[in-house]
Amino acid sequence: MVGVPYSKGCLLCLERRIRCDQSIPHCHQCRRYGVVCPGYKRPWQFQDEGPRLQKRYQKFSVTSNHNFQDNPQTIRRGGSIRTHLFANASIDERVYPALINQCYISQQPRMFKDFICAAFPTMFFHNEFRFGDGFTFPDWVLKHFGTKPYYDASVSCLSAQYLAHLTGDPSINHFSRQKYSQALAAVRQVLNSDEEASSDALLLAVILLSFYEMTTRTTRDAWVCHSRAVKHIMLKRGMNLHLTGAGRVCHFAYRPFLIAAAIHEGEPCFLGEDDWQDLAAFLRAEDSQKQSEWSLYIDAYEAIFMELVKCPRYIQEAREVVSIASPKARVLEQYIVMTCDRLRTLSDELRSLLASYNQRKLGIVCRGFIGPEPNRFPETSPSLLLSAAVNTLGILEQLLFRLNTPVCIDEEDSSSSNVALSPISQSTSTSNASGPCLDFRLVCELGEGIQKDDPRAFTWLDRVAGSMGLLGAKAIH
Repeated sequence: MVGVPYSKGCLLCLERRIRCDQSIPHCHQCRRYGVVCPGYKRPWQFQDEGPRLQKRYQKFSVTSNHNFQDNPQTIRRGGSIRTHLFANASIDERVYPALINQCYISQQPRMFKDFICAAFPTMFFHNEFRFGDGFTFPDWVLKHFGTKPYYDASVSCLSAQYLAHLTGDPSINHFSRQKYSQALAAVRQVLNSDEEASSDALLLAVILLSFYEMTTRTTRDAWVCHSRAVKHIMLKRGMNLHLTGAGRVCHFAYRPFLIAAAIHEGEPCFLGEDDWQDLAAFLRAEDSQKQSEWSLYIDAYEAIFMELVKCPRYIQEAREVVSIASPKARVLEQYIVMTCDRLRTLSDELRSLLASYNQRKLGIVCRGFIGPEPNRFPETSPSLLLSAAVNTLGILEQLLFRLNTPVCIDEEDSSSSNVALSPISQSTSTSNASGPCLDFRLVCELGEGIQKDDPRAFTWLDRVAGSMGLLGAKAIH
């Protein structure tokens, strides 16, 4: 705040606190004492009024709240609650009530970009060169924010959730829930529109809503419903729309979660079909030629993905096997054996690449890696995929063992037959049994969820993405 002295005397008389006759050009008091009169120009003085206003506001708010609680009739006599809140609002909000809200909305794209970089450090950093020249997931959001209401609401609910995580403010968390509800209602209307049903904006919006559900879990399996919607939109768009632009980014960003959703629902993943395998092969050939320090991993990386995406189908077909001696079981066994062989070879190749890369980071430049290969590496997108490949290989080998082991029948059945069963008769009885002979299911960490107080909870989805949705995958028999 700016303040000025009240007296009109010269500055020296003001300082000495004596009466000034205000003579021009010099006052009588200065001439009397033989000093030069400094004049009558009054200086500006800047005073900090913040502490005084804060104290006054706190006193007023405490008194007002006390009065409202003691006598609710004062609200009705003085007008509505909205009138009271407006009277106590800041000058910006009284002059332009939507100013604060508009400023907050205008910051959403930048906040969203910070969220992507913080929540998906490995997936965003190690795969950024694959999206295209100057095109990244948050850049597309920055460019198209403000074009469609359902899209803006989907972005805002995630960025507000990130801000609530940073500040711990429950009101911001409540705001993110409101935006999520708005986005759900708007997306539901757009899904019935032929014009928007296959658009890039709708696909991105549903993916963002799925990310929101994976982290907040408003209901246990809501993220699966969103994943079904993503699958429906991608199939409707077709493979060609995912070769470039936003479709390419969505394919990279969400394919791990499509695998996890297929595992959770016990069905094959559509990315394992021939057309989508051709898409992965095309992207593999294209990205391996790009200039990046991470492009040397692409051949092994995409080849491992093309094998891992078959795993949900193997699990589903194995659960439908009625007899381990049936032709269907033998064909399935052959496919699993080929996938296991491929995964062993590709895992060894990727492990050598990671070891050589770490060696170069230490300044050791050689033609190949020297020394025993380590079993653990710093957490990167390739190292997370390597862990997923090793884990999946163990699951498939366990499945092979069960496909080659006759299922033992119950003791009650053996006692009622009064016949000692030999291995031949045992396998025969198994082949004639009705219903599936392998009772098991495959679960992963995404389906089970994670505790919100876990220190790794914020970057949890990044590890799920790096492991192609197979983080913590295990077969439960």
